Amino acid sequence: MQVPEAFSPAERLHAAIRERAPQFALSIVRDGETGLSHVHVTCGYAGPWTATWNGANYQLRDRETDPWTQLPADPDEAADAIVDALRSIDAGQRH
Repeated sequence: MQVPEAFSPAERLHAAIRERAPQFALSIVRDGETGLSHVHVTCGYAGPWTATWNGANYQLRDRETDPWTQLPADPDEAADAIVDALRSIDAGQRH
């Protein structure tokens, strides 16, 4: 018997980012049209960015018109990539 996942991909990513960067502003937002959940991430001057699960891996983008950046399927690896990217952008914008 298979046990259903207790947490959605968005919830797992949210928890992984929160663990690595508790100072980031994070929220889980449900898309009214699709019903899918996304994670909105902000770090200082960087963001808000949207991270979501596409069924095969996580993906990230800055604005609705930007293309998605593909991230690993593992929430911990995706969180590492997101945290590194946003910290880098935030540091660059502060100077």
